[in-house]
Amino acid sequence: MRVPFIDLKRIVDPIRQQVIEDWTNCLENCEFVGGAGVQKLEKTLMQRLESSHVVSCANGTDALVIGLQALGVGPGMKVAVPNMTFWAPFEAIVQVGATPVLVDINPDDLQMDFDEFRRGHREHHFDAAILVHLFGWTSAALASFRSFCRSEGITLLEDGAQSYGVRAGGESVYTAAQLSTISFYPAKVLGAAGDAGAIMSPDPKVAEKVRALCNHGRAGHYTYDYVGWNSRMSGAQAHFLLRMIEQVDGLIASRRVAEDYYYNHFEALSKHCRVFKAPSGVTGNGYLIVIESLKQTGDELAAKLRDLKIGCARTYPQTLCEQGPAQNALRTSDLKHSQRFSRMVINLPLFGGITLEECRMAAESLEEAFGQ
Repeated sequence: MRVPFIDLKRIVDPIRQQVIEDWTNCLENCEFVGGAGVQKLEKTLMQRLESSHVVSCANGTDALVIGLQALGVGPGMKVAVPNMTFWAPFEAIVQVGATPVLVDINPDDLQMDFDEFRRGHREHHFDAAILVHLFGWTSAALASFRSFCRSEGITLLEDGAQSYGVRAGGESVYTAAQLSTISFYPAKVLGAAGDAGAIMSPDPKVAEKVRALCNHGRAGHYTYDYVGWNSRMSGAQAHFLLRMIEQVDGLIASRRVAEDYYYNHFEALSKHCRVFKAPSGVTGNGYLIVIESLKQTGDELAAKLRDLKIGCARTYPQTLCEQGPAQNALRTSDLKHSQRFSRMVINLPLFGGITLEECRMAAESLEEAFGQ
Protein backbone atom coordinates (compact mmCIF):
# COMPACT_ATOMS: atom_id res chain seq x y z
CA MET A 1 0.00 0.00 0.00
CA ARG A 2 1.22 3.50 -0.86
CA VAL A 3 -0.94 4.76 2.01
CA PRO A 4 -2.27 2.33 4.67
CA PHE A 5 -5.78 2.80 5.98
CA ILE A 6 -4.36 2.69 9.51
CA ASP A 7 -0.85 2.32 10.93
CA LEU A 8 -0.93 1.32 14.60
CA LYS A 9 2.83 0.76 14.70
CA ARG A 10 3.28 4.49 14.18
CA ILE A 11 1.51 5.28 17.45
CA VAL A 12 2.92 2.35 19.44
CA ASP A 13 6.60 2.92 18.68
CA PRO A 14 6.91 6.19 20.70
CA ILE A 15 5.71 4.45 23.89
CA ARG A 16 7.20 1.01 23.27
CA GLN A 17 10.02 1.21 25.82
CA GLN A 18 7.85 2.69 28.57
CA VAL A 19 5.21 0.01 27.99
CA ILE A 20 7.80 -2.76 28.19
CA GLU A 21 8.97 -1.36 31.53
CA ASP A 22 5.38 -1.06 32.79
CA TRP A 23 4.56 -4.61 31.74
CA THR A 24 7.72 -5.90 33.40
CA ASN A 25 6.55 -4.27 36.62
CA CYS A 26 3.14 -5.90 36.16
CA LEU A 27 4.83 -9.31 35.98
CA GLU A 28 7.02 -8.61 38.99
CA ASN A 29 4.02 -7.45 41.05
CA CYS A 30 1.59 -10.06 39.63
CA GLU A 31 -0.72 -7.18 38.63
CA PHE A 32 -2.85 -9.34 36.34
CA VAL A 33 -6.50 -8.42 37.02
CA GLY A 34 -7.35 -5.01 38.41
CA GLY A 35 -4.78 -3.42 40.68
CA ALA A 36 -3.06 -0.06 40.96
CA GLY A 37 -2.85 0.54 37.21
CA VAL A 38 -6.57 0.01 36.68
CA GLN A 39 -7.39 2.29 39.60
CA LYS A 40 -5.10 5.00 38.23
CA LEU A 41 -6.61 4.64 34.75
CA GLU A 42 -10.16 5.03 36.06
CA LYS A 43 -9.20 8.20 37.95
CA THR A 44 -7.43 9.57 34.88
CA LEU A 45 -10.47 8.83 32.70
CA MET A 46 -12.74 10.57 35.21
CA GLN A 47 -10.78 13.77 34.52
CA ARG A 48 -10.36 13.19 30.78
CA LEU A 49 -13.97 12.21 30.09
CA GLU A 50 -15.33 14.72 32.63
CA SER A 51 -17.39 11.99 34.26
CA SER A 52 -17.81 11.55 38.00
CA HIS A 53 -17.73 7.72 37.88
CA VAL A 54 -15.77 5.46 35.52
CA VAL A 55 -15.70 1.66 35.69
CA SER A 56 -13.28 -0.22 33.44
CA CYS A 57 -14.30 -3.47 31.75
CA ALA A 58 -13.02 -6.03 29.26
CA ASN A 59 -14.35 -4.51 26.03
CA GLY A 60 -16.82 -2.06 24.52
CA THR A 61 -19.48 -4.68 23.83
CA ASP A 62 -19.50 -5.83 27.45
CA ALA A 63 -19.85 -2.17 28.38
CA LEU A 64 -23.11 -2.01 26.41
CA VAL A 65 -24.54 -5.24 27.82
CA ILE A 66 -23.61 -4.40 31.40
CA GLY A 67 -24.75 -0.80 30.98
CA LEU A 68 -28.19 -1.91 29.82
CA GLN A 69 -28.46 -4.40 32.67
CA ALA A 70 -27.38 -1.80 35.23
CA LEU A 71 -30.13 0.52 33.95
CA GLY A 72 -32.73 -2.20 34.39
CA VAL A 73 -33.27 -3.00 30.71
CA GLY A 74 -34.46 -6.56 30.19
CA PRO A 75 -37.10 -8.93 28.79
CA GLY A 76 -40.32 -7.41 27.48
CA MET A 77 -38.77 -3.98 26.92
CA LYS A 78 -38.41 -2.22 23.56
CA VAL A 79 -35.13 -0.46 22.87
CA ALA A 80 -34.58 1.99 20.00
CA VAL A 81 -31.27 1.72 18.15
CA PRO A 82 -29.99 3.39 14.96
CA ASN A 83 -30.19 1.21 11.86
CA MET A 84 -26.68 2.27 10.85
CA THR A 85 -24.08 1.34 13.42
CA PHE A 86 -21.74 -1.47 14.39
CA TRP A 87 -23.49 -4.72 15.34
CA ALA A 88 -22.69 -4.52 19.06
CA PRO A 89 -25.62 -2.29 20.17
CA PHE A 90 -28.14 -4.62 18.50
CA GLU A 91 -26.63 -7.76 20.01
CA ALA A 92 -26.37 -6.13 23.44
CA ILE A 93 -30.11 -5.43 23.42
CA VAL A 94 -30.85 -9.02 22.43
CA GLN A 95 -28.43 -10.42 25.01
CA VAL A 96 -30.31 -8.74 27.88
CA GLY A 97 -33.57 -10.15 26.52
CA ALA A 98 -35.03 -6.90 25.20
CA THR A 99 -36.44 -6.17 21.74
CA PRO A 100 -34.55 -3.86 19.34
CA VAL A 101 -36.47 -1.31 17.29
CA LEU A 102 -34.53 0.07 14.30
CA VAL A 103 -34.58 3.83 13.68
CA ASP A 104 -33.29 5.54 10.53
CA ILE A 105 -30.47 8.09 10.46
CA ASN A 106 -30.64 11.81 9.85
CA PRO A 107 -29.06 12.33 6.41
CA ASP A 108 -27.27 15.49 7.57
CA ASP A 109 -25.42 14.30 10.68
CA LEU A 110 -25.67 10.50 10.10
CA GLN A 111 -26.84 9.89 13.67
CA MET A 112 -30.20 8.46 14.79
CA ASP A 113 -32.90 10.79 13.50
CA PHE A 114 -34.59 12.63 16.36
CA ASP A 115 -37.89 13.34 14.63
CA GLU A 116 -38.26 9.71 13.57
CA PHE A 117 -37.28 8.60 17.08
CA ARG A 118 -40.02 10.78 18.53
CA ARG A 119 -42.60 9.48 16.05
CA GLY A 120 -41.43 5.92 16.67
CA HIS A 121 -41.98 6.32 20.39
CA ARG A 122 -45.64 7.17 19.78
CA GLU A 123 -46.02 3.90 17.87
CA HIS A 124 -43.76 1.52 19.78
CA HIS A 125 -43.57 3.08 23.27
CA PHE A 126 -39.81 2.75 23.78
CA ASP A 127 -38.69 1.68 27.23
CA ALA A 128 -35.07 2.50 26.44
CA ALA A 129 -32.79 3.70 23.64
CA ILE A 130 -29.16 3.43 22.62
CA LEU A 131 -27.94 6.64 21.03
CA VAL A 132 -24.69 5.86 19.21
CA HIS A 133 -22.22 8.73 18.73
CA LEU A 134 -20.90 7.71 15.33
CA PHE A 135 -17.88 8.70 13.20
CA GLY A 136 -16.13 10.90 15.76
CA TRP A 137 -18.96 13.31 16.50
CA THR A 138 -22.53 13.16 17.83
CA SER A 139 -26.08 14.13 16.95
CA ALA A 140 -26.95 17.77 16.34
CA ALA A 141 -30.05 16.92 18.41
CA LEU A 142 -28.15 15.46 21.39
CA ALA A 143 -29.75 17.85 23.90
CA SER A 144 -33.19 17.11 22.43
CA PHE A 145 -32.67 13.35 22.75
CA ARG A 146 -31.68 13.70 26.39
CA SER A 147 -34.54 16.07 27.24
CA PHE A 148 -37.17 14.00 25.43
CA CYS A 149 -36.04 10.75 27.04
CA ARG A 150 -36.14 12.32 30.50
CA SER A 151 -39.64 13.71 29.95
CA GLU A 152 -40.97 10.43 28.49
CA GLY A 153 -39.29 8.12 31.01
CA ILE A 154 -37.11 6.48 28.33
CA THR A 155 -33.88 5.04 29.68
CA LEU A 156 -31.04 6.40 27.52
CA LEU A 157 -27.69 4.69 27.12
CA GLU A 158 -25.16 6.58 25.00
CA ASP A 159 -22.67 4.47 23.07
CA GLY A 160 -19.52 6.59 22.89
CA ALA A 161 -17.26 3.82 21.59
CA GLN A 162 -15.78 6.19 18.98
CA SER A 163 -16.05 9.42 20.94
CA TYR A 164 -12.93 10.00 23.04
CA GLY A 165 -12.25 13.73 22.78
CA VAL A 166 -15.67 14.66 21.36
CA ARG A 167 -17.30 17.70 22.93
CA ALA A 168 -20.86 18.98 22.65
CA GLY A 169 -22.11 22.28 24.03
CA GLY A 170 -18.67 22.95 25.50
CA GLU A 171 -18.40 19.78 27.57
CA SER A 172 -17.34 16.18 27.06
CA VAL A 173 -20.00 14.14 25.29
CA TYR A 174 -19.89 11.72 28.24
CA THR A 175 -20.53 14.26 31.03
CA ALA A 176 -24.31 14.66 30.97
CA ALA A 177 -25.22 11.17 29.81
CA GLN A 178 -27.43 9.02 32.04
CA LEU A 179 -24.98 6.22 31.28
CA SER A 180 -22.36 6.10 28.54
CA THR A 181 -19.81 3.60 27.28
CA ILE A 182 -16.47 3.70 25.49
CA SER A 183 -14.41 1.15 23.59
CA PHE A 184 -10.62 1.03 23.63
CA TYR A 185 -10.35 -1.33 20.68
CA PRO A 186 -6.89 -0.70 19.16
CA ALA A 187 -8.19 1.18 16.09
CA LYS A 188 -10.09 3.72 18.20
CA VAL A 189 -8.80 7.25 18.86
CA LEU A 190 -7.65 5.99 22.27
CA GLY A 191 -6.82 2.34 21.76
CA ALA A 192 -5.54 -0.45 24.01
CA ALA A 193 -3.24 -3.36 23.24
CA GLY A 194 -6.30 -5.53 22.59
CA ASP A 195 -9.91 -5.26 23.72
CA ALA A 196 -10.89 -3.02 26.63
CA GLY A 197 -13.70 -0.65 27.54
CA ALA A 198 -15.31 1.46 30.24
CA ILE A 199 -18.73 2.56 31.53
CA MET A 200 -19.51 6.05 32.81
CA SER A 201 -22.39 7.35 34.94
CA PRO A 202 -22.96 10.43 37.11
CA ASP A 203 -25.06 8.28 39.48
CA PRO A 204 -22.94 6.62 42.20
CA LYS A 205 -25.53 3.88 42.77
CA VAL A 206 -25.56 2.97 39.07
CA ALA A 207 -21.76 2.99 38.99
CA GLU A 208 -21.66 0.72 42.04
CA LYS A 209 -24.02 -1.73 40.32
CA VAL A 210 -21.92 -1.59 37.13
CA ARG A 211 -18.77 -2.41 39.09
CA ALA A 212 -20.48 -5.39 40.71
CA LEU A 213 -21.86 -6.65 37.39
CA CYS A 214 -18.39 -6.47 35.82
CA ASN A 215 -17.12 -8.73 38.59
CA HIS A 216 -19.65 -11.60 38.60
CA GLY A 217 -22.26 -9.51 40.44
CA ARG A 218 -20.22 -9.68 43.63
CA ALA A 219 -21.15 -8.07 46.91
CA GLY A 220 -18.19 -9.73 48.66
CA HIS A 221 -15.57 -12.27 47.65
CA TYR A 222 -18.06 -15.15 47.78
CA THR A 223 -21.36 -13.29 48.06
CA TYR A 224 -23.36 -11.98 45.12
CA ASP A 225 -26.05 -9.35 44.62
CA TYR A 226 -26.55 -9.96 40.89
CA VAL A 227 -26.00 -12.49 38.15
CA GLY A 228 -23.11 -10.67 36.55
CA TRP A 229 -20.29 -11.08 34.07
CA ASN A 230 -16.56 -11.69 34.04
CA SER A 231 -15.53 -8.40 32.46
CA ARG A 232 -12.47 -7.07 34.23
CA MET A 233 -9.51 -5.13 32.86
CA SER A 234 -5.96 -6.38 33.28
CA GLY A 235 -3.15 -4.32 34.73
CA ALA A 236 -1.22 -4.64 31.49
CA GLN A 237 -4.06 -3.05 29.50
CA ALA A 238 -4.44 -0.23 32.00
CA HIS A 239 -0.76 0.67 31.89
CA PHE A 240 -0.75 0.61 28.09
CA LEU A 241 -3.76 2.95 28.03
CA LEU A 242 -2.12 5.30 30.52
CA ARG A 243 0.87 5.59 28.16
CA MET A 244 -1.47 6.14 25.21
CA ILE A 245 -3.22 8.95 27.09
CA GLU A 246 0.14 10.72 27.40
CA GLN A 247 0.24 11.18 23.61
CA VAL A 248 -3.44 11.09 22.64
CA ASP A 249 -3.91 14.87 22.46
CA GLY A 250 -1.24 15.09 19.78
CA LEU A 251 -2.75 12.15 17.91
CA ILE A 252 -6.17 13.80 17.91
CA ALA A 253 -4.63 17.06 16.69
CA SER A 254 -3.04 15.27 13.73
CA ARG A 255 -6.35 13.56 12.95
CA ARG A 256 -8.16 16.91 12.90
CA VAL A 257 -5.55 18.43 10.57
CA ALA A 258 -5.97 15.50 8.18
CA GLU A 259 -9.76 15.71 8.40
CA ASP A 260 -9.64 19.42 7.49
CA TYR A 261 -7.33 18.68 4.55
CA TYR A 262 -9.75 16.12 3.14
CA TYR A 263 -12.76 18.35 3.75
CA ASN A 264 -11.16 21.29 1.94
CA HIS A 265 -9.90 19.09 -0.92
CA PHE A 266 -13.28 17.55 -1.69
CA GLU A 267 -15.30 20.73 -1.25
CA ALA A 268 -14.63 21.45 -4.94
CA LEU A 269 -15.90 18.01 -5.96
CA SER A 270 -19.48 18.43 -4.80
CA LYS A 271 -20.85 16.90 -8.00
CA HIS A 272 -19.10 13.64 -7.09
CA CYS A 273 -19.39 13.41 -3.30
CA ARG A 274 -20.46 14.86 0.00
CA VAL A 275 -18.00 15.04 2.90
CA PHE A 276 -19.38 15.00 6.45
CA LYS A 277 -17.99 16.50 9.62
CA ALA A 278 -19.20 17.37 13.11
CA PRO A 279 -22.38 19.50 13.25
CA SER A 280 -22.41 23.01 14.66
CA GLY A 281 -21.76 23.08 18.40
CA VAL A 282 -19.93 19.74 18.34
CA THR A 283 -16.14 19.32 18.33
CA GLY A 284 -15.17 16.09 16.61
CA ASN A 285 -12.10 13.95 17.21
CA GLY A 286 -11.12 13.12 13.61
CA TYR A 287 -11.99 9.46 13.99
CA LEU A 288 -13.06 8.98 10.36
CA ILE A 289 -13.33 10.94 7.16
CA VAL A 290 -16.82 10.10 5.97
CA ILE A 291 -17.46 10.57 2.26
CA GLU A 292 -20.73 9.80 0.51
CA SER A 293 -20.29 9.15 -3.20
CA LEU A 294 -23.09 10.57 -5.34
CA LYS A 295 -22.59 8.42 -8.45
CA GLN A 296 -20.40 5.34 -8.02
CA THR A 297 -21.03 2.91 -5.18
CA GLY A 298 -18.66 2.58 -2.27
CA ASP A 299 -17.71 -0.92 -3.40
CA GLU A 300 -16.79 0.38 -6.86
CA LEU A 301 -14.63 3.13 -5.41
CA ALA A 302 -12.99 0.79 -2.89
CA ALA A 303 -11.93 -1.55 -5.70
CA LYS A 304 -10.38 1.34 -7.65
CA LEU A 305 -8.54 2.59 -4.56
CA ARG A 306 -7.11 -0.88 -3.88
CA ASP A 307 -5.80 -0.94 -7.46
CA LEU A 308 -4.14 2.42 -6.77
CA LYS A 309 -2.67 0.94 -3.54
CA ILE A 310 -4.58 3.27 -1.22
CA GLY A 311 -6.06 1.80 1.94
CA CYS A 312 -9.74 2.50 2.50
CA ALA A 313 -12.79 1.29 4.40
CA ARG A 314 -16.57 1.40 4.15
CA THR A 315 -18.08 2.24 7.53
CA TYR A 316 -20.72 0.77 7.37
CA PRO A 317 -21.28 -1.23 4.15
CA GLN A 318 -24.51 -2.79 5.43
CA THR A 319 -27.14 -1.59 7.85
CA LEU A 320 -28.50 -3.58 10.79
CA CYS A 321 -31.72 -4.43 8.96
CA GLU A 322 -29.66 -6.15 6.26
CA GLN A 323 -28.03 -8.56 8.73
CA GLY A 324 -29.61 -12.02 8.94
CA PRO A 325 -30.58 -11.95 12.65
CA ALA A 326 -32.13 -8.47 12.28
CA GLN A 327 -34.11 -8.78 9.06
CA ASN A 328 -37.40 -9.24 10.91
CA ALA A 329 -36.67 -6.68 13.60
CA LEU A 330 -39.19 -3.98 14.45
CA ARG A 331 -38.56 -0.68 12.67
CA THR A 332 -39.90 2.86 12.71
CA SER A 333 -39.81 3.46 8.92
CA ASP A 334 -38.51 2.05 5.65
CA LEU A 335 -35.00 3.03 6.83
CA LYS A 336 -34.19 4.40 3.39
CA HIS A 337 -31.57 6.98 4.41
CA SER A 338 -29.30 4.52 6.19
CA GLN A 339 -29.64 1.89 3.46
CA ARG A 340 -28.80 4.39 0.72
CA PHE A 341 -25.84 5.82 2.61
CA SER A 342 -24.36 2.40 3.37
CA ARG A 343 -24.18 1.63 -0.36
CA MET A 344 -22.33 4.86 -1.16
CA VAL A 345 -19.95 5.48 1.78
CA ILE A 346 -16.16 5.42 1.42
CA ASN A 347 -13.51 6.24 4.06
CA LEU A 348 -9.95 7.33 3.25
CA PRO A 349 -6.95 6.81 5.56
CA LEU A 350 -7.18 8.86 8.75
CA PHE A 351 -5.17 7.90 11.83
CA GLY A 352 -2.97 9.44 14.49
CA GLY A 353 0.31 10.53 12.92
CA ILE A 354 -0.84 10.47 9.28
CA THR A 355 1.07 12.98 7.14
CA LEU A 356 -0.42 15.57 4.81
CA GLU A 357 1.56 13.97 1.96
CA GLU A 358 -0.28 10.71 2.63
CA CYS A 359 -3.57 12.61 2.72
CA ARG A 360 -2.71 14.23 -0.60
CA MET A 361 -1.97 10.88 -2.26
CA ALA A 362 -5.18 9.37 -0.89
CA ALA A 363 -7.33 12.36 -1.89
CA GLU A 364 -5.92 12.55 -5.40
CA SER A 365 -6.40 8.81 -5.83
CA LEU A 366 -10.08 9.08 -4.88
CA GLU A 367 -10.37 12.01 -7.26
CA GLU A 368 -8.92 9.79 -9.97
CA ALA A 369 -11.38 7.04 -9.04
CA PHE A 370 -14.22 9.54 -9.46
CA GLY A 371 -13.04 9.95 -13.05
CA GLN A 372 -11.75 13.49 -12.75
